[in-house]
Amino acid sequence: MTGPVTDHVRAGAVTSTVLLDDDEIRIEHFERGGAGGTLVVTFDPIAYFWDRPPFGHEFLRKQSLDVIAVRKKSENFYQPLSREAFDAAVAPVAARYARVFSYGSSLGAYAALYFGRDEPWTVIASSPRNSSHPVYGAKVWQKKVPFRHEPMRPDVTPRCNAIILYDPRDGIDRRYLDGEVLPQFPDADVRRVPFSGHPSNQVLSEMGFIAPFVRAVLSGSPRATWPTLDRRGARQRSAAYFQVMAQHAVQKQHIACADALVARSLALKPASMLALRVQGTVRLAQRRWTDAEAVLAQALALSPQDPLTQSLLDRARRGQPAPPPPPPQPITAPPPGRRERLAALLRRMARLVGGRR
Repeated sequence: MTGPVTDHVRAGAVTSTVLLDDDEIRIEHFERGGAGGTLVVTFDPIAYFWDRPPFGHEFLRKQSLDVIAVRKKSENFYQPLSREAFDAAVAPVAARYARVFSYGSSLGAYAALYFGRDEPWTVIASSPRNSSHPVYGAKVWQKKVPFRHEPMRPDVTPRCNAIILYDPRDGIDRRYLDGEVLPQFPDADVRRVPFSGHPSNQVLSEMGFIAPFVRAVLSGSPRATWPTLDRRGARQRSAAYFQVMAQHAVQKQHIACADALVARSLALKPASMLALRVQGTVRLAQRRWTDAEAVLAQALALSPQDPLTQSLLDRARRGQPAPPPPPPQPITAPPPGRRERLAALLRRMARLVGGRR
């Protein structure tokens, strides 16, 4: 027999109040520091539901900050929640605080921007993405979840101050940021972190950057004192960084290089679902079907709902290589120095494989 389960989410709060609870969404207010100070409105990433601690829970609890957690009860990409319903639930509470922030990663970053656009808040958005988006989403999710939100509109001036971090080398994020997000938030403080992958928070956390950075923003520290990222010095301890570099090597068809890079990632973090998935992709490219099946089964066990891993595992069982990466989009004139940048990328990969900085 098991004993009573401790509710760690509510145990650290003085009070918790449900602001909205329906079949799709739950919004809950956790008071720790008290009204009049700082409030953080958080949104969860993909495949992260209300029966788990909210996004950023432990970090924000240690800061003794009040939180409004906006949760999903299934993977609905926050589509059942309108701006009007969000405002009706959140605005009366937010009005009691001197400073309000919204914070999220990936899907949570999209939601932090979408619902925070018309609020006098500061939005911290790391790698915003919505896979159900009809233009910038993924087909597997577009088929499952109808997109109901209003598109981002450059003709509407945001009231919020937006801070956006993302990897410009991630093609999906770059297209979405350039195509929709940045035109909507033209005055955003944009922090581009090449080769941080999606979501960037993983690499930035392992490099020891994201927690001090967010803490500085939430505390109201002057912008000149915010931490800066020493990417060159910190990347050697980041498993996610090597995983991202391995993925780039796969896309460039440098399979041996990708194999060595993902091995370094797994040496630092053996239970990384993303690294195992990349290693499975490498094994597929090498036509090592049995090894690919074993590795991808490990990855799927860590994230059973991930459709891409399931698709790759099915290919391994059928003895089919992974599909080639999509061809680059045609451009009318190559940007200057493209060949030099590619050569520099290959040299960087070679140094990483060799263990040099």
